Amino acid sequence: MGFLERVVQIDFEDRLGLGMEIFEGCEKNRVDKIGMEVIPAQGMSIKFRCTSDEQVQRLIKDLRAVRGVLSVYLRDQMPYEERERELRTILNSVGEGIVAVNKEGEIIQINEVACKIFRCSPEEAIGLSAETLFQENAPILETLKTGLPYQLEEREFKKGNQIIHFLTTGVPVLNAKGQVIGAVATMKDFRQVEEIISKVDRKKQLMSFERIVYQSAKMRQVVETAKMVAKGSSIILLRGESGTGKELFARAIHMESPRAQAPFIPINCAALPDSLLESELFGYEEGSFTGAARGGKRGLFEQADQGTLFLDEIGEIPPLVQVRLLRVLQENMIRRVGGTKEFPVDVRIIAATHRNLEEMIQKGDFREDLYYRLNVIPLRIPPLRERYEDIPLIAQHLTRKISEKLGKPEIHITKESMDLLMSQPWPGNVRQLENTLERIINVMDSFEIEPRLFYEWTELIPNQHTGGCEDDLQIKIPIQQEWPTLKKIVSEVEKQVLMRVLEKHSSSRKAGRILGVSNTTILNKMKSYRIGNN
Repeated sequence: MGFLERVVQIDFEDRLGLGMEIFEGCEKNRVDKIGMEVIPAQGMSIKFRCTSDEQVQRLIKDLRAVRGVLSVYLRDQMPYEERERELRTILNSVGEGIVAVNKEGEIIQINEVACKIFRCSPEEAIGLSAETLFQENAPILETLKTGLPYQLEEREFKKGNQIIHFLTTGVPVLNAKGQVIGAVATMKDFRQVEEIISKVDRKKQLMSFERIVYQSAKMRQVVETAKMVAKGSSIILLRGESGTGKELFARAIHMESPRAQAPFIPINCAALPDSLLESELFGYEEGSFTGAARGGKRGLFEQADQGTLFLDEIGEIPPLVQVRLLRVLQENMIRRVGGTKEFPVDVRIIAATHRNLEEMIQKGDFREDLYYRLNVIPLRIPPLRERYEDIPLIAQHLTRKISEKLGKPEIHITKESMDLLMSQPWPGNVRQLENTLERIINVMDSFEIEPRLFYEWTELIPNQHTGGCEDDLQIKIPIQQEWPTLKKIVSEVEKQVLMRVLEKHSSSRKAGRILGVSNTTILNKMKSYRIGNN
């Protein structure tokens, strides 16, 4: 015979003996009471088992006949069950994991987010000790002992073949006397934390192509090409001198790509020692080396899954890491340092370098097979000396940015100062230009940037074409019976230009800056043309 479970709600006017008569009605109809909740002077709910609906209807009829009973009707759940359902709905609507423990440290509540973090079901978790769920040294147990809250503690441990990694915050639960009767912990999966950080980072740092300042045709072509290739998933290799904005392009490409909502993870390959670079990129297993974190650590490839990994200064990575990186690019699989298991990753690679990778290959410093894996879509970002027409726009943009940062009113760059800026070779490119302007804006006490400020506070070379006190350079080519070869003409022009510059600036270093070449090149030319003592 099957049993039915029903809940009956009885509203009444309270009187002496009323409860006894209600219980007698239940006994008379032979229902099995399994739960009861009373709200004094209002009513009560009774949960019972019975064998048929006819039995339920007889019970309701008898209860309505009791003096003082106002109404009797069926309800779906007991009030405490409804409150528990509402509480569970609220707990499961929260984006963080929630775990509550009693004063014995046993789990009494856990929401769905926490179950996902701990890889368990509510049924498995309820009743467990906090130490079993959180592993040893659970911070929530310390809160039970001391009554002190804790904030944003990182926990990481292994559960089977899986890594449990989260941030947790906990508070004590106190009774009316201030005694600790339990504790509640909230937690965020570390992947969720990284995603939040990545989103904040994107808002602060990632920028679209519209934020790149230019007007030159050469730069326009690079930007348009970058916009096109951003739509795909192929590897991009950004080439360019230091300070040309390679990371700026990488971030813009990511924002223009279908992966824009996923993480953008940058790493400067030259900034870390060889051993640390490997573990940062690929992660490591617990115990793989002295000082390894408990439970191991996820590498940047894992953190950038579904997103973009920007490998800046790719020419600096050591041979061992080159081999491992090549395998990842070929197989889309990674293995942590000290691990044996490989697992797939979906990451778009954007690499960047200012070095001549082709020369490095010839010297054996860079793997040729890795070079061809990386050089799928090469983009060369031109230096400032190849796009002088961009300097006014960039300088004005930087001046506004720096003035705002330093809390200064808007500052104007005079025409003479702008001509001076456009006459420089800028070996450090945009980064050098920005540093130069920031130095000037820090020390100036007027609203205009004049050339004298650059001469006083920087190493900029006076512009011989804007000062108005020098004649134009006239070059004479000696011609006898027949025209000299083009090579001889070029050499003669080069020699006369070099001699004229060295007349005004005896330093080979300054001459090199004016002519946009290195100090070594100037010295070699002086030796070749027998200029001076060289």
